[in-house]
Amino acid sequence: MKKLFALALVIALMAGGAQAQKRDNRKSGKTIPSSMVDGKGNKTFGNSVKAPEIRQLPEPVIGMDMPFKMALEQRRTIRTIREDELPIDLISSLLWSAYGINRAEESRRVVPSAVNVQEFDVYLFDRQGVYLYDAQKKALIMVAEGDYRKVISSQPFFEKAPVSIVLVANYDRMKIFKDKSVRDFYAAVDCGYISQNIYLFSASAKLATVACGGINHDELGKLLRITNGKAMLAHPVGFAEE
Repeated sequence: MKKLFALALVIALMAGGAQAQKRDNRKSGKTIPSSMVDGKGNKTFGNSVKAPEIRQLPEPVIGMDMPFKMALEQRRTIRTIREDELPIDLISSLLWSAYGINRAEESRRVVPSAVNVQEFDVYLFDRQGVYLYDAQKKALIMVAEGDYRKVISSQPFFEKAPVSIVLVANYDRMKIFKDKSVRDFYAAVDCGYISQNIYLFSASAKLATVACGGINHDELGKLLRITNGKAMLAHPVGFAEE
């Protein structure tokens, strides 16, 4: 009887700990894609389970003063990008323009998505590391430390550009689409919306960018721990060479 009681007590304590962990995870409010959560529900970053480095972003207000008609006229592909660093307030505005929240009370974004599934995870690559953009918190969550810009593609502008944005469709959020071809169609369409916003912001802020589909899907999948999704498109961004 004592053994049975002791066993029941251990099970109860373990269950209580698991529930507490779930509550802590909910309280944290971090937007983490399912590909970065292990089988036990723990958040994983690199090869360890630990709290990630978080870079808080300033309010997105820089580089959006150009009239819309002029931004459309100035929108273009520019592959010659300088190595100069971008200020953090400009990066914040760039990310918000790409995939930010514009209606906080409804968690609605600056771009549409099919059935509002909001399936994209947006990653920022720079010299210091790789970051997941948390639009809710206006923050960057580090997922890999170090310079991984070369992993994106063999195209030379990725190595030179101070930042690059990689757009990843997370299929775990698209289970409503039972037909794979329908799912892939909507993921591609939604990706195009984000890409065009990056182009228009770059025109407004006088930055250079190019949409690139020739990226290293397998290497990015391993680096970003993509288990059910795909890296669809990447944008190097920086100041244009004169």
